Amino acid sequence: MLRFPTILAITFFISLPINGVKFQTQKNCSYSIKIETTCAPSAETKDHVSIRFGDSQGNLVIVKHLKSPKLLYAPKNGVQKGSAYGGFGRCAIDMFEASGACMSERACSLYLKKVGSDEWRPGWVKVHQQEGGRLVQVSCVFYFRTFVPENVWYGFNYCHTKGSFVPKVANFDRE
Repeated sequence: MLRFPTILAITFFISLPINGVKFQTQKNCSYSIKIETTCAPSAETKDHVSIRFGDSQGNLVIVKHLKSPKLLYAPKNGVQKGSAYGGFGRCAIDMFEASGACMSERACSLYLKKVGSDEWRPGWVKVHQQEGGRLVQVSCVFYFRTFVPENVWYGFNYCHTKGSFVPKVANFDRE
C-alpha cells in the first residue's frame, strides 16, 4: 500500500511540465465560410470539397468535407426552394459552418481541395468567426476565379509576404 508521501511525490512528478512546456487544451471557435461559385459555364460541382485556413501564428482549421450548405444567394432560374441542394451551384453563394482552433490573427492562408472530376470554379471565399450571435469577418477575401485542380490543395498564403497574390498548388506534409 502506498503511503501519503509517495502519492504526493507521484502527483508532483506527473504535474511537472514536459520539456518546459505545460500542455493546455486549445479553445475552439465556430466559423462560417462563405463561398461564391462563378457564373462561368460548368462552374458548379458535386465533387467533395475540403478547405484549410490559418493565421501567421500557425493556428490551422481543416474541414475535410464541406457539407450541409446554407444557400445565401441563388440566381433566377437557379436552385428551387425545397429542392435538395448540396452546394456549389453555378452563380450561387453558399455558407458552411465549421469549428476549429481559434485564430490569434486574421486568417491569411486559405486552400481548397476538390476530389472528383467536375471543373469547379469558385469566385471568392471569406471566413467569418461567430462571436456573440454575430459574424465577424476574420479573413481577407480570397479571389480564385479559376478552375480548381483535382486532388491537390490549391489556394493562397498571404502570411509573411509582400509579393503578388497568385493562387498556387501547395504540398503539405500532413493532411
